[in-house]
Order: sequence, then structure tokens, then C-alpha cells
Amino acid sequence: MIASGARYRRPDIANLSDFDGNGVSYWASSIEAKLCEGEEVALIGGGNSAGQAVVFLAPKVKHLHLVVRGPGLEATMSRYLIDRIGALRNVSLHTGTEVVALDGDRTAGLTKAVFRKRASGATKDVALRHLFLFIGADPNAGWLDGCVVEDAKGFVVTGAGFSIDDVARAPLPLETSMPGVFAIGDVRANSTKRVGAAIGEGAAVVAQIHQVLAQAN
Repeated sequence: MIASGARYRRPDIANLSDFDGNGVSYWASSIEAKLCEGEEVALIGGGNSAGQAVVFLAPKVKHLHLVVRGPGLEATMSRYLIDRIGALRNVSLHTGTEVVALDGDRTAGLTKAVFRKRASGATKDVALRHLFLFIGADPNAGWLDGCVVEDAKGFVVTGAGFSIDDVARAPLPLETSMPGVFAIGDVRANSTKRVGAAIGEGAAVVAQIHQVLAQAN
């Protein structure tokens, strides 16, 4: 069973790891929403996951800065999310911008971020307590070295078909292109990148493994 997960992408900020779990988050659940309620926050990302997080967080925070490296959201985010974000009065969109520095300490946590315009190099200090990173993840699947079929991004494909022709049955939902080899969690293509979802797949795969073993006997 392949359950090697994925690595969240991280912007090039020297002291970013100092604030992991202490101001910097890679997801936006009800726990994070409660922690940053009524505060100034920033979110980096321009995809649909970032847009969904903005819509989820905005009603709970004082102000949200959405930071995007590109010129806009149209190329990477669904129109309905762009429209919803545009209607949120407490959300500021910073296009062509990146976060280049963080300030704070281990006791107080994150207290400030530095925004920089990519075109001009102009910087701006923004006081905030929470920074959310939604810039994607890369699968921890390089070690497989082509043993199973992966999608264009390197995530393991399941339930689509076997790469071996003489198998008389169809693959099970969590079974890879190699019969009897399964994948669950963040490393799996089209999975929900959340701990709860991975736990659910871990429970479901046990029954599927037993099903394959029973057929083998």
C-alpha cells in the first residue's frame, strides 16, 4: 500500500519554518478560522483551493489579503469563486505580489509580513498574525520510479485500469495500475488533501485488500 503523502510547496522565505504551526498554516479548517477570528490575515495562492479558503475565512476575519504572483485570478481560478471574492468587502487582492519576509518570534508568533511588488520591487509591511499558504503540493512518489501509473503531476492513479493485460478483473477504487498495489491519502490522484479523508481511505482500503486476497485464494 502506497501512503507516502505529499509535500506542500513553500515560498522562498528564509525563516518560514520558524512560524509553521505558529502563524503559518497550509490549510483552513474550522480550527484555524477560530484562531484567526477578528484578526488581519493573508493568504497566498490563486487556485480554486485558495479561492475556497478565502470564501471560508473572510466572514470570520477582520481583513484578508489575497496575495497572487500572477497578474490576476482569471487563468487559475473558477469564475464563480472570483465573483464571490470580488463581493467580499474585507478582502484585498494583491496581484503581481509575493511575500518575501516574516517577522515575529516563537513566543508571540507571527506579527508581520513584507509584501513586494514583483515588477517594481516596492515593499510594504503588513501587520498580521496568520498566513495561509495555498500554492499546491507535490506528491512524495519519486521513489516509485514508474512502477505504477501516475497523472501529469506525479500523483498515483487508482481505479482506472491495470497495466498488465492478463488480469481478469477490474481494479478496485483504491487499487493502482499494478494488481494488488493500493494507494491512499495525499499521494493518490484526485484525493481530498485532508487528514480526515486520508484516514477514511485508510479504513476503506483494508476491505479492498481483503477482497483481493480472498480472490487469490
